[in-house]
Amino acid sequence: MKVKRLAFLTIVLTYFLIVFGGYVASSESGMGCGPEWPLCNGLVIPILEGDTLIEFAHRVIGAALGIMTAMLYFSIQKSNPVRELDKVSKVLMVLLIIQILLGAAVVWMDLPAVVVSVHLIVAMLFLAALIWIWRNADEQRSLAVFGKDNSLQNKFNGLLIVTLLTLFLGAYIKHESFGLSCGWLECANGFMPVSIPAMVQTGHRILAGVVAFYIFILTYLSFKNKWEAGLQNRLMAASLLVLIQIIIGILTIISYIEISWAVIHLAFGTVLFAIVFEAGVFVSRLSRVITPGKITRNQKYFG
Repeated sequence: MKVKRLAFLTIVLTYFLIVFGGYVASSESGMGCGPEWPLCNGLVIPILEGDTLIEFAHRVIGAALGIMTAMLYFSIQKSNPVRELDKVSKVLMVLLIIQILLGAAVVWMDLPAVVVSVHLIVAMLFLAALIWIWRNADEQRSLAVFGKDNSLQNKFNGLLIVTLLTLFLGAYIKHESFGLSCGWLECANGFMPVSIPAMVQTGHRILAGVVAFYIFILTYLSFKNKWEAGLQNRLMAASLLVLIQIIIGILTIISYIEISWAVIHLAFGTVLFAIVFEAGVFVSRLSRVITPGKITRNQKYFG
């Protein structure tokens, strides 16, 4: 199987695993196998019912993802001469190992909020590495040379960092049960938070607002400055997802965090992160210098 196709299939499975992990958390099934790993209630294959079925299914999907990731890694090592792809594939394997260890720690330590939140962020970084491999799998030359003007690339890097912080706080709030510390518009009959849970919840909302504003501004600039059409489309999709996320976030609070809305919130948040990261990869490909001395595509489209 070609690297590009295998990378795409691994992306799909990773996304499904992240969203299903959200369902495991929302349904409070995280300890369905007890405080044991890799065994489940002392068995290789436990009695599949209730929380045990949900948690064990999550582990099985994770195992399948591990196998696919190994296949992707060896496929890259065997068939692709590009140095950067080799490096990212090694990073991917390191992230996989870290994720496995964090998954075990989550179970052994009885679902500590900080560790679970870090577990999600590593999953996002793993997804990002896969997206990078997928977008660059057809390259046949070094990717190391870029244009001098990386201002737009830096903007996307900043956006990704804020997005990851927002996801981290969202996961932390979920696992600390801080989700109802504030209503959808105010906290404790006022707009200023007065408790630690409310402050954390408000911090999450402020970061989400920064992400939304950042994306809206980039979308506006993409049309004002007539950036490349592919980038405009990606930013328009990101803007639409932001609006959907705001609505889902409100519905999640109004519904007192029903499982369905909480999982959908994570599902759309993950898609938003993926689109923003892929757009950043798209920008880096446009800004690459093909021939020294000639004008860069970065200058052509973004200058």
